[in-house]
Amino acid sequence: MRNLFKKPLFLLLINVIIFLAACIRSDERLSRKYHLISEISRDKESPFYIDFKHYPPDRSALPVGVFDSGTGGLTVLEAILCYDQHNNRTHVPGADGIPDFASEYFEYLADDANMPYGRYDAEGKSDFLRELVIKDVRFMLGNRYYLLPEDTLYQTDKKPVKTIVIACNTATAFGLETVRKAMQEWGMDIRILGIIEAGSKKALRLRKGEKKGVIGILATEGTCASGGYPRTINKFLPEYPEAGDIKVIQQPGIGLAGAIDGDKNYIAPDVTGVRDTDDYRGPRIGDPRYPVDTTLLREYDFDTTGNNLLVETDAEGRWKRLQLNSVSNYIKYMVTSMVVKMLKQYPDRPLNEVILGCTHYPYYTSEIKAHFLRLRSLEKKYERIIPGDITFIDPAESLAGELYNHLQRKRLWASANNKDSRFFISVPNVLLPQNQLDSLGRFTYAYKYGREINQSLQYVKIVPFSSRWIAAPVTNRLKKNVPCAYRLIRGE
Repeated sequence: MRNLFKKPLFLLLINVIIFLAACIRSDERLSRKYHLISEISRDKESPFYIDFKHYPPDRSALPVGVFDSGTGGLTVLEAILCYDQHNNRTHVPGADGIPDFASEYFEYLADDANMPYGRYDAEGKSDFLRELVIKDVRFMLGNRYYLLPEDTLYQTDKKPVKTIVIACNTATAFGLETVRKAMQEWGMDIRILGIIEAGSKKALRLRKGEKKGVIGILATEGTCASGGYPRTINKFLPEYPEAGDIKVIQQPGIGLAGAIDGDKNYIAPDVTGVRDTDDYRGPRIGDPRYPVDTTLLREYDFDTTGNNLLVETDAEGRWKRLQLNSVSNYIKYMVTSMVVKMLKQYPDRPLNEVILGCTHYPYYTSEIKAHFLRLRSLEKKYERIIPGDITFIDPAESLAGELYNHLQRKRLWASANNKDSRFFISVPNVLLPQNQLDSLGRFTYAYKYGREINQSLQYVKIVPFSSRWIAAPVTNRLKKNVPCAYRLIRGE
C-alpha cells in the first residue's frame, strides 16, 4: 500500500479529485451569485420554475431553440433553414437540393424588450446581462408563454427544445459559459451552441496562402469589450497554420443594432431637429468614447437628406451638435472608424476578412461593403489596407454546420417533416409595478440598464410574434432578407 503513494496513477487521482472539487465549488459560487439558477430548478412557486425530472425523454421529436436579443438572430435561423451540405437520406457530404434541416422545426425567441444586449457591459451591468441569458435559456427549456402582456394566466402548449443555439454574439460572449454551467447544475444534457467559435473558425479557414494580414471584427460594444472574438481566434490559430501571421482589430458598431431594430435611443424617424441629450445615445461630436470627428466628414460621407442626420450649428455655421438618425449613417460611422483605426495600428497590413459579429449586421452586408470600397477609392493610404476583394464573414453558416454535426452525432434528427415552428418576442410586463416605461411602452433607458440581478421579477412577458410588436420597416426587412424564416413566421 505504501508503494501506491509513489505511483503517478495516485497523483493523477488526487489531481482529478482536486479538479472536481474545484468545479463543484465553482458551481456553488455560480448559484450563490445568480439565485435564478437554483430558483428555476427548486422553487415551485417561482414563475421561472421548471420540473426537469419530467423533461421529455424522446428528445429527437423536440424543436431546436434559437434566441437572440432581437430580430437579428433570424439571419442565423435563415442560414440554418437554407443549409444544404449533405444528402438527407444518407448524411453523406454533398448537397442534394433539399435543406439539411428540412425535417426539423424551431422555436425562436427575440428578447426585444431588453435589447440591445451590447450596451449592458458599458453600463456596468454585465452580470445582469448574464441573468438575461439564463432567462432566455430557461424559456427555451420551458413550456410557458403569454398571449398578451396584460394576461395573468400563461399558456403551456409550448414545447421544450432538444438543443439551443445562441444566435446573439454578445449573449455568447458573456453568457455561454454561465448557462453551460447552469445546465450542468440542472442535470440537463441539452447542448448549447454559440456563434463566436463558428465565426472565428471560418475566418481562419479562409486565410489560406496569406502571409500576413488582419481579421476585422464588427460587433456590438459589449461583444468587443468581452474580447470574445480575439480570444477565440487566438485559441484556434494553432489548428490553422496556413492562416499565417495575423492580427485582430475590433470596432464596435455603437448604436447600429439598436437603430436596425428601431430603438428610439438611437434613431427617431419622426424628429426634425437635434434631440435632448438624454434621448439620444449614439455617437456625437465631443463624445469621449465614440466621437464624431469633424475632420473626417469626407470619409464619413453622411447622408444629409431628410432627417437622416440631425445637426445644430453655431453662429458661424460650424457644426456644434450632430446626431446620427439613419441605419446608413450608423454604418458609415462604424466602417470609417474601423478603417481609421486600421491605418493607425496596422498601416502595412491588408484587412482581408471582416467578421460581421452581430446578427443584425448581415442584413446590411452590401451597404457595409460599399462604404469600405468607397474609402478604398479615396486615397492610396486606404487602398493599401482595404483589398478590392475584402471578404465579409457571416458566422451563421458555420454555426448551422455545428448544429448539423451535433444532431448527427447524437442521432437527434426528427423523423418527419415539421411545419409548426413558433416565434416569440419579449415585451415589458405591464402588470409589474416596478417597471418604468416610456410613452411607447418600452423600458426607459435608465431603468433598463439600472436593474440589478437576483430580484426574481418577471420584467417581461414572452408572447407570440405579431405586427403589434414588430414595426413595419422591420417586417419589410425580414420579408426581403430572410424569406425562409419569414415564411415560417407566417406559418406558410
